[in-house]
Amino acid sequence: MIGSRPRTLAWLLSLALASAAVLAPTVGAAAEKLFDFGSLNVDLSKVQAKPEGAAPGAAPVPDAKEAPAQQLPSTATSPAPAVLPRDGQEAIGETVRTQAIKVQPVEVKAGQGRQQAVVYPVPEDRPVIEVKIAAGSEKKDWFEEAARRFMADPNLNNINGKPIRLVIDKIGSIESAELILSGKSMHGGRNEYQVWAPASGIFRSVVEDAFSGGKLFESDESVARSPMVFVTWGPVQQAIDQGIQKSMSFDTVTEVFSRELRGEKIDPNGRSFQFGFTKPDASNSGAVALVAMAYEFFAKDKGRYKIRLEDLKNPDFQAYLAFMKYMSDQTKTSTGKLAEPLMQAGYGGQPLSSIYVYENLAVKLAFIRKVNDPAGARPMIRYPKYNLVSDHPYYTLRHGNSREQVEAAMRFKDFLLTRDLQLLALQREGFRPVSTQISNQEMNEVLGDFVAENGLVPDLIKASQILIPAQSGEVIRALIETYKALGDPVGTNL
Repeated sequence: MIGSRPRTLAWLLSLALASAAVLAPTVGAAAEKLFDFGSLNVDLSKVQAKPEGAAPGAAPVPDAKEAPAQQLPSTATSPAPAVLPRDGQEAIGETVRTQAIKVQPVEVKAGQGRQQAVVYPVPEDRPVIEVKIAAGSEKKDWFEEAARRFMADPNLNNINGKPIRLVIDKIGSIESAELILSGKSMHGGRNEYQVWAPASGIFRSVVEDAFSGGKLFESDESVARSPMVFVTWGPVQQAIDQGIQKSMSFDTVTEVFSRELRGEKIDPNGRSFQFGFTKPDASNSGAVALVAMAYEFFAKDKGRYKIRLEDLKNPDFQAYLAFMKYMSDQTKTSTGKLAEPLMQAGYGGQPLSSIYVYENLAVKLAFIRKVNDPAGARPMIRYPKYNLVSDHPYYTLRHGNSREQVEAAMRFKDFLLTRDLQLLALQREGFRPVSTQISNQEMNEVLGDFVAENGLVPDLIKASQILIPAQSGEVIRALIETYKALGDPVGTNL
């Protein structure tokens, strides 16, 4: 609950009073409860963001625009990740060789596609136009608040006199993709879902490959952004920076594990280094982790490499995957569940030293730890050399839906892209907005403190050296299945 400590309550109340002085009425309701994470409920906003040059108390200016590709702008002085002395040195292959890591090889299987035909439209014979959205857990709170506002607006909430009912179903990106591509989302000739809103677009081709006979998606726009990051407790990150002298990546994590197997302790408190990412067959961020591992292993500074099915048969690569599977924690099925213990307990109160998560969760973690333990170890945000920016797409599904359902789903998508709802996503969840109506000043007001204190890089252009391009859906599915099938590795120190 808010205010479990007197100083926190007083601080949050002062924020609420300061915010109230500059809020427009519609935005004021959005600011009542920000950053809700389970039983933790704390406020991210220092002040309510307002456009540059606005007078105190002025309402937001809806047409204040700048290109989203330049948020925040790339300049010679804007912060960028530090380039450390050994950043160019790859240690993945060396670890596999020096630790003599081997694993029983597994067969790489290609999936079957085009098993269903797109059916559109189906008759709308019901008194209510229902739009059910399969949304990743990271967007559930934002979507639910947006749905509440949408359905309360009579100008939005009907088509030809029929009311629209929005239902947000919190479901993992991979689980929802499997339901759609397997046809298990169909009931009585209708699709259970009208919108698929995963955390990233890496599974788009996986789902599309299962269909033939027409366009599957009516829309595929991004509604928010969050690059993937490593979050490591300050003392451990400092030791890695000084001792290993490489930026955080799966290559760096591999080297940390290898050194510890040889008896070297990285954590200054003498604890073993513990690294976590989510289960790749249950969570989008875990699947992204596998893609990033494969890309690091095969790309070698190539900016446009396409991972191939043949690559996955490489025995050294399978040994590396088995090593990471054996050494890491993948007990959590959602990224929020992975981050939550760190938010609640901090450094020393739970076992993990470092995690691989969405940037917005890293911001939440940093803020909550600062509120609950200002003098404690800070979680440090690091951007990997090879990165994927989760684009949080909004796919309006045609298959098994009526024209009215598609129209209602598109209308809600447009609502999510309005200034007020994009600002809410930034303030409540720490998402980078895609709207051109959110100014750099507003981004700075919400995220600015995390730059110096926690290593956040505002400039997406500088945040990562190489962006991983879209990969084949067939390869992604085969990569996940290969990973699942791998047993425990053997090696010199295992």
